[in-house]
Amino acid sequence: MNRSAEYTKDLSLDPKHGVLGPFSLLDGDAYARWRDQKLKNFPTQSSELLVEVNDSGHLTAPERTAVQVRVNRAGMCIYKGPAVEGVEPSKDVVRALGLHFGLERLDQNPYADEDAITPLHVAAGDDTVEAGRKLYIPYTDRAINWHTDGYYNTPARRICAMTLHCVRQAGGQGGENQLFDPEMAYLLMRERDPEMVAAFCRDDAMTIPGNDMDDHVKRGDVGGPVFSLNKDGTLYMRYTARLRNIVWADAPDTQRAVAFMIELLGGPHTFSHRLEAGEGVICNNVLHTRTKFTDSGGPEGQRMMLRARYLDRIRTDA
Repeated sequence: MNRSAEYTKDLSLDPKHGVLGPFSLLDGDAYARWRDQKLKNFPTQSSELLVEVNDSGHLTAPERTAVQVRVNRAGMCIYKGPAVEGVEPSKDVVRALGLHFGLERLDQNPYADEDAITPLHVAAGDDTVEAGRKLYIPYTDRAINWHTDGYYNTPARRICAMTLHCVRQAGGQGGENQLFDPEMAYLLMRERDPEMVAAFCRDDAMTIPGNDMDDHVKRGDVGGPVFSLNKDGTLYMRYTARLRNIVWADAPDTQRAVAFMIELLGGPHTFSHRLEAGEGVICNNVLHTRTKFTDSGGPEGQRMMLRARYLDRIRTDA
């Protein structure tokens, strides 16, 4: 298999392409079977996503299976391992954890380190890199709205999986994440009105205007569907609830779908968790948020997360 092309081709869910399976609007039987199984197995509370591990970087076979089961059911797992001192040793943990699940191809984004893993903390200082980071909410203590990672990436760089690992939680309050499975978003939207799903599958559904305000980030307009398929037939979602610098298709069914997402996220089927040192989320790029937080004095009270974005999807059949 040509791995470089494994996830780069969009297979539209639009009926004109005739793609069958549970995510095809033409295949009601396959969808119904998938829907019933999804609802039957879906967790009802955040604690059901949690897996305690002795060493996050070196999982036992039962631990690995426990993670895979949760990813199969909800697209995500919250793992709880021992805290590791320091950013670099924590990166070793994140890389090793990903390899357990076939996550090899890290996405190199502008403010990631050379190893393509991004330390997320409140940017300070006046050098050009820190000044650039201050332009983006993940490098502040502000709340982050609902999104999937890499929604502004081109199809050739779609983010299929990610890990968010806590090195150190904020010494003050806040910093809680909310999480929502894209497959559940698809299911609930299709149950409400399949026309909204069709609208979100169109090539002009969501466009992110280009970025020219930062010397480190040069990007043209990126448009495309919200829902599409990976080459292996799994669902892919790119979405942001941002209110500025976004262009939604000017069509009634698209606008209804946008409104439905605002209604949906944060309601039932939403998971909430405040990661503590040694904990993390490994997922197939689920929808997520972060609440505002407050750092306390000294390095020990400053929030530090590591984010690893992958062009691979989590392997759950091992």
